[in-house]
Formats: sequence, C-alpha cells, structure tokens
Amino acid sequence: MTFFRLFLFPFAILYSTLTSFRNFLFNIKLFKSISYENPTIGIGNLSVGGTGKSVCVDYVVSLLKQNHAITILSRGYGRASKGFVEVTDKSTAKNVGDEPLMLSLKHPEVRVGVAEKRRVGMDQLLKYSTKDSVFVWDDCFQHRWVNPRLMILLTSYKHLFVDDFHLPLGNLRELSLGKKRANVVIVTKCPKNMSDEERNKITQKLGLSKTQYLFFAQIKYSVHIKNFDCSLPVSNIEKSPFLLVTGISDPTPLKNYLEGIGCKFEHLKFSDHHNFTQKDADMINKKSNNQMILTTEKDFVRLNPILSSNVLFYLPIEMEFFPDDKERFDKIIATTASTK
Repeated sequence: MTFFRLFLFPFAILYSTLTSFRNFLFNIKLFKSISYENPTIGIGNLSVGGTGKSVCVDYVVSLLKQNHAITILSRGYGRASKGFVEVTDKSTAKNVGDEPLMLSLKHPEVRVGVAEKRRVGMDQLLKYSTKDSVFVWDDCFQHRWVNPRLMILLTSYKHLFVDDFHLPLGNLRELSLGKKRANVVIVTKCPKNMSDEERNKITQKLGLSKTQYLFFAQIKYSVHIKNFDCSLPVSNIEKSPFLLVTGISDPTPLKNYLEGIGCKFEHLKFSDHHNFTQKDADMINKKSNNQMILTTEKDFVRLNPILSSNVLFYLPIEMEFFPDDKERFDKIIATTASTK
C-alpha cells in the first residue's frame, strides 16, 4: 500500500498543479466568471462525492419553493446524453442522470435541467424564466465559468477536506485553499451526539475566515420506506431480513443506521452512479430470494425500471441542522433568494 501511494504521489502533484493554475487564471480574471441578475445558489464540494450534495439541494429547494419559482441546474453525472436537456416526466436516469431525475420526481413543480457547461444550461433555462426565478446549481464548485450569488461548500464529518489529498492519491478535486470561494461551509453527516467541544475543534481545524459561515448537519432518516405505489413504516424492515442494494459513494452511514435499529440484511454494494443492467437485476433478484429489496432514493430511480415494484423500496433521508444552526442557515438562504 505504501509503494502504491508513493507511485501515485507524482500524479497527485501534477493534478494539483494543473487545477491550481486554472484557479489562478480565474483569480486574476484572465478567465472570466459570469454572474446573473437572478438569485443563484451554488452547492458543491472539494472532494469526489459522498458529502450529501443532493440532500442539500433538496433541503434548499424545499425551503424556497413555497414562495419562489425554483429551477435546478445540474451536470447530470453519468447520463448518456450530451449538452442541455430539461428533465420531463418521460426522462430516465440514463438520459438525464439519477440525481436530477430524483430531484424532479421529488419536486414536480420545480424545473430541472442538466448541462455539462453551466453557461449553456443557464442560457437555455433563462429563456423561459422570470426575473424572480431562483436558480439552484448542483455540484458547481469547480465550474468557475459561472459565479453564484451564494456558494455553499459541503464537507463530510468523517472525511474533512483538510484531512484529504489531491486525486488520485486522495479524493480532492482541488487544493483545500479553494474553500475561500465559499460563503457557507456545512459539515455534513455529523453524529447526533456531537459535543460543542468537537464542533469547536473542527471549526479551528477548517480555518475559515470571519466572513464565512460554518454549520453542522446530520442525516435524518424517514420513519417510512417508500416506492411509487405505497409507503410502509420502517418497523416493517426491523422484523424481516432483506437485501440492501447501494450504488452510492459512501453507504456506511446508511448501514450503521439500519444495524442500529436492529435490522438484519445482506448488503450488495455497487460503485457510485452504477448503471444497473438486466444482468444486475437478475443477480439482485436471486440474492433477495423474494425478500424485500431496500435501496437509497438515488438508486431507486435507476433500479425501479428493471426490478419489481412489489419488493423494491427506498428509505428517504433529509439534511437536519443542529437546532442552533437551522434558523441562521434558513435566513441566509431566504435572504439570498429574495435580494434583487
């Protein structure tokens, strides 16, 4: 393992140099970022996956959609299509990506578009938007050609960006100095019993400026499991063994939660954004042996077309802020969305 890390070290230095030079060109305005008149909220991270971006997007959209027209713009990671595509009721995870489809199904009154180039996506979405429309950009921290009014940076409690290293040696997309571009930083997936002392320690470790806001959040699991046809109490999976199927970056928190409430299950783990095939479906059905199949909400939109809806369920999750953080964060989001 040590030899392998030494082998990757030069590549990590090269990658770090290239990304740092690119950021430098933006910082000196040789490369120019575009800002928009409409309120724009960007959500992203410094690392590759596992910080809870989709859950944060869901939180922000849920908070704002009662009083604002919301549009989500995402990259659409893992999709087969190219260019700008707007998510419709005919869309599939294959042509728009699992996260945009999940968000569209969860918020049918919200417009969702995908585009590798955020400028192209915004040009298309603005054609049919009003000046009051609020745009939420999913996974945009490294997309510096556009500049949001509010930038939210996420980092996972177990994998803080200050403890990580550049790809391919670590999981960072750029140096942790990139944190300076964030207005808000959220430490996600925190334990429920997190002490004030530990929060203070992390605050010192992250080393944010006085103008940046820091919040702490945890995962809140639903009391029901769901599919398109019905909703059942979580107690149903506490009584009978089932098969857990995941294709996400970090399934550990979900596994720990299920084990913590006394569930008995076998875990079938796939890579993040895995493109489930009929061969996978056959293997899953064989493994489940007619038992219930539980998955994540993101994986559900990819599995549902190829598995029986009678046995396939997902466990919804939400981002839950610590009590003293929620009011402050909500106020920042509301103010950003309302400021002309």
